[in-house]
Amino acid sequence: MAVLEATREDLERQMRKLNDSVPEEKVEANAHKDGFVAYGSYANSVIERKKNLQVTLGDIELQNKDLSNELRMAMDTLDSFERVRARQLAVKAEKLAARKAG
Repeated sequence: MAVLEATREDLERQMRKLNDSVPEEKVEANAHKDGFVAYGSYANSVIERKKNLQVTLGDIELQNKDLSNELRMAMDTLDSFERVRARQLAVKAEKLAARKAG
């Protein structure tokens, strides 16, 4: 889960940089901007990259939820196992105490 969280943070950082570079959601292919050569092509590639990052972030969120559910089930199973084991040990201790007393 730590790897997913680190990946998500890195993708969000990349997204912020891309948003700073191209805040628009749509740009004409022949658009111009001071200081840029072929800004329209550049901007469209950045916009496409942002879309891909959003898809990846969505996938990470789904994986995170799935892993959280699996972890919760595993912890519940472990908790149940520990309770059963504690009961078994208590019964064993009671039998041993009864033998010593009897």
